[in-house]
Amino acid sequence: MAMLNRVEELRQAALAQVRAGAVEEALDVYDQALALAGDDEEACELITINKADALIMLERGGPEVAELPRVIMRRRNARHVYLAAYALQYKHRIENDVKRAIFYGELALRTAEEAGEPLWRRVVLYELGTMYGCDSQLARSIECFEGVLLITGESAANNDLTLAHGLALESLGYVHMLNGEADKGVEYVLESLSILRDPVTVAEAYIDLCYGYLELGKLEEARTYGERALQLSTEERHVRNGHYLLGEVCYTLGDKQAADRHFDELARFYPEFKNLKSLLYAIDLRGMVNLKL
Repeated sequence: MAMLNRVEELRQAALAQVRAGAVEEALDVYDQALALAGDDEEACELITINKADALIMLERGGPEVAELPRVIMRRRNARHVYLAAYALQYKHRIENDVKRAIFYGELALRTAEEAGEPLWRRVVLYELGTMYGCDSQLARSIECFEGVLLITGESAANNDLTLAHGLALESLGYVHMLNGEADKGVEYVLESLSILRDPVTVAEAYIDLCYGYLELGKLEEARTYGERALQLSTEERHVRNGHYLLGEVCYTLGDKQAADRHFDELARFYPEFKNLKSLLYAIDLRGMVNLKL
């Protein structure tokens, strides 16, 4: 019993390191836990899933990652099946394999439903909403994000209810914009800003508001939020999307000098496309651009 307690202490310590961003350091602690767990199959399986999750975060493979489908096939423990499926969903999402990400996300969701665990469902529904949005399955995406908002239980582990609802509102707003409901989308995103505090998530909301107001023809509002996004975030996707949208806004406003500046900045991200700026002036690409990718 004392040995199993120590194994769990090590596993929890590694999880804490992952949450703190020390993912590489957590791998060694997981290895210590695995060595100490010995022949305890259930403990070894859970630690293997956790280590695989850390490796996926580092965008690395390994025997633990390869073991995840076998964990699902064995179905020893509903929680382990859920965690393995969710890890594989994340793996395929960051690899931009949307179809497989959806497959494993739906598997994780079914497992959570069978286990009667609504808090498991919440995080999967959010990820699935994002993936269905990327796959242009907008009705299903909206359904998933609305499902997140219906789950009101609080997680004792990380108190994620408020953040989950803020992120779901923001994402739901963007999908409504894609669905041709820009007014409704803007309302959801504005509501999310009463919850979101992290600069990255707030910048995400500002980018979406820039897009939404551009769709509504409210160009000054679009310009304001686009500029706020660029001031707030240094994340490449936000910078890229901000310059693209502001280029469109400024061009529509008749500010050719500002449009040139933003499109020139955007072109720096795509050096292989020599005529990108000319293309942007010739064609409105908004219907072909997904701001979440």
